[in-house]
Amino acid sequence: MLRSIYFWIVITVITILYLPVVALSLPFNKRGRVTRFHVNTWGGLCLFASGVKLRVTGMENIIQDKPQILMSNHQSMHDIFALCALPLSYKWLAKKELFKVPIFGCLLYMIGCVSVDRFNPQKAKKGMDAAQAKIQSGASIMIFPEGTRSYDGRLQPFKKGGFLLALKKKIPIVPITIKGSNEIMKKGTMKVHPGDIDIIIDEPIETKDLRVRDRRDLVQKVYDIISRNLGEDV
Repeated sequence: MLRSIYFWIVITVITILYLPVVALSLPFNKRGRVTRFHVNTWGGLCLFASGVKLRVTGMENIIQDKPQILMSNHQSMHDIFALCALPLSYKWLAKKELFKVPIFGCLLYMIGCVSVDRFNPQKAKKGMDAAQAKIQSGASIMIFPEGTRSYDGRLQPFKKGGFLLALKKKIPIVPITIKGSNEIMKKGTMKVHPGDIDIIIDEPIETKDLRVRDRRDLVQKVYDIISRNLGEDV
């Protein structure tokens, strides 16, 4: 209980403090390095407050200086902290509800994240168009293809939006597996339990020779990679 109270106090305080810091540093963020530093630091502090040790394998699989779509499973709120702590530069494709969270939502707007309405097809299309524009400008995109957190940690079915985006823009998909975050904080609870989180970054999957009709096979391929890493039956 004390760990949980400590965590929520720390995350609230540092998020409030980061709002003016990020706002003041935006004029100096022409190459995204300032934003990346703030995001990395924020994620690392949140993990530290939780008593979480992050272990990462496969960083060499990240493509340097080229847009890509990073696709990760989603077990816990701590997935966000763990991914933010990675020394990577990307924009989040996030559900619109997160942008309504006080202070945190403002930070999402400031660092250039893309809001997606999961329940309104027309507004969802606008979100995907915005993501395409980010890619066109050279940015990578981070997506949770499940769309929401898993209650039991098991992999849920993938939504097609991110895969269509990759196929249309002909950019690679990098599968990312997060293990252990469900034990840190389960969906539906605010209790935090110290522990380890492992991130496995697999080799990029090229889409330049694929067409939209290949979407199902592409979805299955990414799903199988993450499922296998989680130790689930494929």
